[in-house]
Amino acid sequence: MRAVRVAVADDSSFIRRAVARMFEKEPTVRLVGSARSGEELLDQMADWQPDVVILDLSMPGMGGLSTLDRIMARRPMPVIILSTHTRIGAPMTIEALHRGAVDFIDKQCYSLVDFEALRGVLLEKICQVTGSSRRALRGAAASNPFPTRRVAAWTAPDLVVIGASTGGPPALEGILRDLGGDVPVPIAVVQHMPVGFTRAFAERLDSYLPLRVREAVSGEALQPGSVYIAPAGIHLRIIRQSDGLRALLDPQPDNSLHCPSVDVLFNSAGEAVGRRAVGVLLTGMGQDGAKGMAELARCGAYTIAQDEASCVVYGMPRAAVAAGGVCETLPLAHIGGRISRLLLGPGEGGPGREE
Repeated sequence: MRAVRVAVADDSSFIRRAVARMFEKEPTVRLVGSARSGEELLDQMADWQPDVVILDLSMPGMGGLSTLDRIMARRPMPVIILSTHTRIGAPMTIEALHRGAVDFIDKQCYSLVDFEALRGVLLEKICQVTGSSRRALRGAAASNPFPTRRVAAWTAPDLVVIGASTGGPPALEGILRDLGGDVPVPIAVVQHMPVGFTRAFAERLDSYLPLRVREAVSGEALQPGSVYIAPAGIHLRIIRQSDGLRALLDPQPDNSLHCPSVDVLFNSAGEAVGRRAVGVLLTGMGQDGAKGMAELARCGAYTIAQDEASCVVYGMPRAAVAAGGVCETLPLAHIGGRISRLLLGPGEGGPGREE
């Protein structure tokens, strides 16, 4: 199998040398070029022909965001942000994800003296985004517009729950934009992100969308037309009380692979509203959400998985389909419209009842 061709752009010579050392004995990855600036990277792209770009955001000259825009305009490809992300810098990272970067790594989380951990996570992310990302960036038609699990007694929902990981931020923005501003139920979201980034993610969505978007607060009542993002590092559950649905933030279980966990959110939605839920599982690596979606389907909820062709990483949706919990697989561009029709209820544009 051909080695993945990787280019890096970072104004730090130390980082460029470190990345070169990480990959020098790695047979699956070939570093084809290192640039000190966005301008140099763009000048060399035709010669280097990378499959993946590792990009710093804080560079002199045109900077990382403008460089990312040029890459996406010329020849879209997976771009992984490798930068120093403080709380102040988080909005820039979130903006990069919405402009086309597929993932990011915070330099501050790793020792650049003993960089084996950073090497491991870089290789993992490169492997993730070079599997199906080229097809995702080109776009594709619906792979399976028909239900894969029969719906016995579907009814109008009280709640929409969505889970996503790698490639999720722009996917979520697109779905929420397609829903418009008149959504009659609350929407709860788990997007895998490190601590310090979910608030910036929520604020970015809130400023760009007609819906109200915020980080969830434990104990708050969930309002129609509002989107609640699970804060990084803590699970989001939905509970039903006498006055309606509320958010509950809880660090348990503390042995979960992901925190927040899509499984935890989906399981709680099944307990709180049962078949009056719509569950959506989007692009991401691993299996988080598969068990929770199967539980939602068992309760009679309507469940949707993003299809392989439109995923950056077809891991979580694939696991959900394999677990038998998916009513329908759809390309990303069709999911918002499907949710809108489901919200109308049976006989008003939704899927109705299947025997």
